Amino acid sequence: MSTALAICACLAGGAAVLLGGPVHRVRSVARSVAGAVAAVPWWARFTRDAAAEAAEWIGLLRRLAALLQAGRSPAAAFEGAGPAADRAPRTGTGRHIELLCTSVAAAARLGLSVSTALAGVPAPELGHRPLERRAVASTAELALCWAVSERTGAPLAALLGGLADALEAELDAEAARGSALAGPRSTVRILTWLPVLGIGLGMLMGVDPLRTLLTTPWGLAALVAGAVLTCLGRMWTRTLIGRAEAVGAR
Repeated sequence: MSTALAICACLAGGAAVLLGGPVHRVRSVARSVAGAVAAVPWWARFTRDAAAEAAEWIGLLRRLAALLQAGRSPAAAFEGAGPAADRAPRTGTGRHIELLCTSVAAAARLGLSVSTALAGVPAPELGHRPLERRAVASTAELALCWAVSERTGAPLAALLGGLADALEAELDAEAARGSALAGPRSTVRILTWLPVLGIGLGMLMGVDPLRTLLTTPWGLAALVAGAVLTCLGRMWTRTLIGRAEAVGAR
């Protein structure tokens, strides 16, 4: 968001200078544009803290482990471990976890196996594929821990605590990969938009680059070659970033 504000401020200032406005108006124009962008209320609707939602599974596992270690029954543990118990924010993952806890607690009170009840929980529709895969995997891992404890007598609280530690380490690794790849992604975006910004600045200076690009043979050739090379560069960069993410996820 700060990068977008800086770009808007620079473009506004450059436009004010190129259009012949007084220099003292540059700051006011840039400040007005940046303030307008920052005041847009719908910007938060397009952002989603997927890492925080995935971390809600860690909280569930640790609450279950603590309640079971305190001697609670499976039904009481799931009732006390739901998001409604600690008044957590109602995210999509939180609502799914609440539904899971309610369903499993009801099944446990009827005498059904907890692992069977967990296996019967439907896959959620969260509108975010990584979070949906995380929910399915976490539910399956939780059911597996319960099945292992039921068959072997292993301490369930220790199993759930180990699963929470493993999930936390996995999320930390994903965050580290995202931070490492943020630079290449930003570089690709900047390089992709530079030609468009160059054309806009050229039009502000009165050069009319669009007429040259669309009406002359050399301009058409440069336009086609630039578009093809830009597309190939983006595809190649996405392939490299995808390979890096795949290698890091192993």
